[in-house]
Amino acid sequence: MIPADADELVTSQDIAEKYQANEGNVAYWTTLPGFPEGWPSGPGRTLVRDAALVDEWLKENLPVHWAKGQDSDNPFGLPAGRPKDLVTLSDICAWEGKALGRKEPVPEATLRGYISRKILPGPDRTPGDGKRPEVTERKWFRETAYTFVNRKRRMRRQTTPQDAAVSEQAPAAGSELPGRSTIARRKRLDAQGIATAYSVSGQTARGWIRAEGFPEAGEDGYSAAEVDKWVRENRRRTWVAAQRRAQLSGHAWADSPATDTDAGAQKELTDRAPAAEPAAEAQGERAKLTAEMIGPRYGVSEYTGLQWTKVKEKREGDKVVRRAFPAPRSTQPRTYDQLEVDAWVEKHRPHVWAAFKGTGPALVHDLPEGDPRDLLDIYDFAEVLGMTTRGEALARETIRAYHARGQVPFADRTADDGKKPRVFQDHWYRETIYRFILSRRGSGRFGRRN
Repeated sequence: MIPADADELVTSQDIAEKYQANEGNVAYWTTLPGFPEGWPSGPGRTLVRDAALVDEWLKENLPVHWAKGQDSDNPFGLPAGRPKDLVTLSDICAWEGKALGRKEPVPEATLRGYISRKILPGPDRTPGDGKRPEVTERKWFRETAYTFVNRKRRMRRQTTPQDAAVSEQAPAAGSELPGRSTIARRKRLDAQGIATAYSVSGQTARGWIRAEGFPEAGEDGYSAAEVDKWVRENRRRTWVAAQRRAQLSGHAWADSPATDTDAGAQKELTDRAPAAEPAAEAQGERAKLTAEMIGPRYGVSEYTGLQWTKVKEKREGDKVVRRAFPAPRSTQPRTYDQLEVDAWVEKHRPHVWAAFKGTGPALVHDLPEGDPRDLLDIYDFAEVLGMTTRGEALARETIRAYHARGQVPFADRTADDGKKPRVFQDHWYRETIYRFILSRRGSGRFGRRN
């Protein structure tokens, strides 16, 4: 039934298009507390929602995505003023915090890091620059600051709906959302809890509830143990995937220990796809991958897969230290032999291969010994990360790009941060870098890769 006060109605596809997200994002949003409920409408019984309520929820919980959907040069309502007004770094901290939906300003140390990485332009005015009016601290023109705050913000890419929670913008302060592992441990679940626990859309969870044989709801919701049993018996793939995620994150499911049958089902699902490849090869039908299929196949972005195809051979004297990416078998469209690509990824991207095969973490080389509080610069970071995961140091341009995109931790120390010893560029504690390397999917908690 359509609410009487609903003006404009939107589908999940409409929401994704307006707020520049993908449908995986939207599927995850629908499982979060307070997201507007939908109802079937039209000849195809498509699920629709009130556009105004969706916009209001995003503004409150995911302001970065909300801003992308506003047809305005000033979506965050920054104070009016002249373009050449001079503002301080603390002013920009407050506006950046507002853009992120926070009650407190962003720390100045964070913005100093942005300056060093050229995300925030350097000050337009500095003390002693000979201009008028004279300034006693670094200042920016209002137009410079507003361009920075209203910039197009890059959101981390995701490949599947179940990974959306990892790549999503963090909810605004004061609106904490429960994690999947927390929900999975509750003894009673509602529809949203079921969706979040199993990484399915709210619509899918509600479909389960209406299915024949689904457990009856009590006064305080559905029994988690009974839901687990139903999913284990009726949605085997979803159950196995949920168990695998729980194992990778180090969480156990309350009241739902994995049985030998479950382990067998998981092994069967893991082994089924690879087993089909030799059969195809025996029939002379080698599986092919287009360039765009390479990244998603191994659980990384399409862009990363395309970058792999550009890797050239590297030699040290007569020794080949890095093989070139396999040559395409055809050019229109570009297609690659799947087995050749598998072999290259296993050899040159072992952490990605380990995650893809589910065989456990792997490091190419052990982490160097040293004091956890040693300060390492960005070039040290590139060498340690590259040697442990690839067997060769990363290019400086690569680690700088990772840093600029927020794909590695923010620096523990920044230039002139007032701490001792004084540093003149970004530095990380050794323990910060090691913690990051060991937390990456498929990286080496089990030591050296054989």
